[in-house]
Amino acid sequence: MLKMKSRSRSVSATGISTLGALMSLLMSLIVSPSVFAAELTPADTITIAIGNEPPYAVLNPDGTLTGAGPDIDRAIWGYAGITKFKGEVVPYGAMIPAVQARRVTMVSAAGLNIRPERCEQILFSEPVMCNSQAFLLQQQNASRLKGYKEIAASKVKLAVLPGSVQERAALAAGVKREDLVPFPDGTSAVKMLQDGRVDAIALNDTALIELKKRANDGSLEVVMPLSDTPMDCAAAVFNKADASLRDTYNAGLKKLVESGEYAKIMAKYGLENDARLMSLAKPTAEQCAR
Repeated sequence: MLKMKSRSRSVSATGISTLGALMSLLMSLIVSPSVFAAELTPADTITIAIGNEPPYAVLNPDGTLTGAGPDIDRAIWGYAGITKFKGEVVPYGAMIPAVQARRVTMVSAAGLNIRPERCEQILFSEPVMCNSQAFLLQQQNASRLKGYKEIAASKVKLAVLPGSVQERAALAAGVKREDLVPFPDGTSAVKMLQDGRVDAIALNDTALIELKKRANDGSLEVVMPLSDTPMDCAAAVFNKADASLRDTYNAGLKKLVESGEYAKIMAKYGLENDARLMSLAKPTAEQCAR
């Protein structure tokens, strides 16, 4: 009897030990806010990483999210019945690690551009918004200066931000360093263009559209996209293990576009051109393979 009792205690201790291990494992999983991301239900909260860059994404003082990206994210998840969201401002360089470590469920649609090297680390949705490099120039030059190669061949002066992607693209296309004119801000660049000190300004399309609008100068024209540079498209980002979440998001994005609500959201933030370019974008699979 004593032996049986001792054996009973031993089994009980083993059971308790096993139960304790299981509870520890369960608690470690619960600590990760989106570990059950693939099993999201309407009762769950989606944690969205944003860069806090208006008009694309803004975290308000009260904790609510606004901007084109979060508005699109909310509308898409609404099709799946999910209405609870939490925003977290994350530096762009830390967004992928945050998704990989499951500190966030996803990166907002306007967070990161699709890049082949990023595709190896995380999952992108289909493109959500796109922009391109562009030129702001006098109307009479719009038909002959449609890309950096034409700038190089014409030996005209191009205003660029020092160290920018536009500067690198111009140099790679053969524009000589002495034909690149640095500018400190958009207002200064427009003044240089109007005074004839430069023949074109290179920036992204959204920035140049805004500069043209502020200049209120009918003689200026924006050329976009440039003939020799690819479009940049941003998309929502998910953990590699969350393919079902990505697929649900893609299905919702398709519905949002077809309903016309996508265009309305983009227009609300003055991003009609990003929406137009998105309709011309290559699928994510092709952009990941380039």
